[in-house]
Amino acid sequence: MEILIYIFLVIAAMWVLQLYYAAKQSMRFSKSLREVRALGRTAVGIGGFRYRGGRAFVALSEKNGVVVGAKVLVGLTVFASPADCPQLVGKPLTALANGEQMETLRKKEQEAAKMAAEVLLKEEKLDESDTPN
Repeated sequence: MEILIYIFLVIAAMWVLQLYYAAKQSMRFSKSLREVRALGRTAVGIGGFRYRGGRAFVALSEKNGVVVGAKVLVGLTVFASPADCPQLVGKPLTALANGEQMETLRKKEQEAAKMAAEVLLKEEKLDESDTPN
């Protein structure tokens, strides 16, 4: 019976450790988003599979329909960290939303960038329809 208690304590400690590292990862990504947000309107896209091969998170910042800043979350599990993604800077949002000009990125990063570009384009259309003529 004592062994069971120790096993549960070890599992609980591992769970708490995972929560701690997930919170730290979230804070690192949020801090890097502040840098991107300072450049213009920003959106974050998600790509890939949740359980098979992991997820990719790409943050895009745009001005006048062109990407002026991009970050991607690189790495495995809770140890992934944000990195600059210069391959996307200077690309038009419409091209990214169509899945073009991203050949150098992995498939899940392409999906995430496409989602972020679509969100920014959709938001732009909403802003235009709200503006009185």
